[in-house]
Amino acid sequence: MHKLRYPVLALALLTLSLGSCKKDSAATPQPTATSSTQQLTTGSWRLDQIKQGGQVTGTGSGIKDQYSLTFRTDGTYTQKLLADGTTYPGTWMLMSNNTVLHLIDNKGTSNDYAVAALTATELRYTFTNKTGAVEERTFSAQP
Repeated sequence: MHKLRYPVLALALLTLSLGSCKKDSAATPQPTATSSTQQLTTGSWRLDQIKQGGQVTGTGSGIKDQYSLTFRTDGTYTQKLLADGTTYPGTWMLMSNNTVLHLIDNKGTSNDYAVAALTATELRYTFTNKTGAVEERTFSAQP
């Protein structure tokens, strides 16, 4: 029979190696629905940049039909065209652990956008547009 010379060391190594298999949920905190909702519903969001296929296709007032979005805590939002002030209502919700922004516009059309960034100053999302290209829209927070 083979005898272990350092049983305490072997037990310590086994404990360390098994313990390293656990996920550390504190290492990458996820935003809560409440904090993400609070970020979205504070002020409005102005569209400042559009990228298609990784290339900038529009910035600032050079964006055709530039608009802003104002989200409310009751699950409704307003889209405002900046050129003439026309507004359109809709509904919204965050889904999939705050990684998908689900919008239903005034015509009842439903769209899902992959949230790439949501901070106090920036909202950025991506989607596949009508031409099949990946489009990214970047919004800045407006008071």
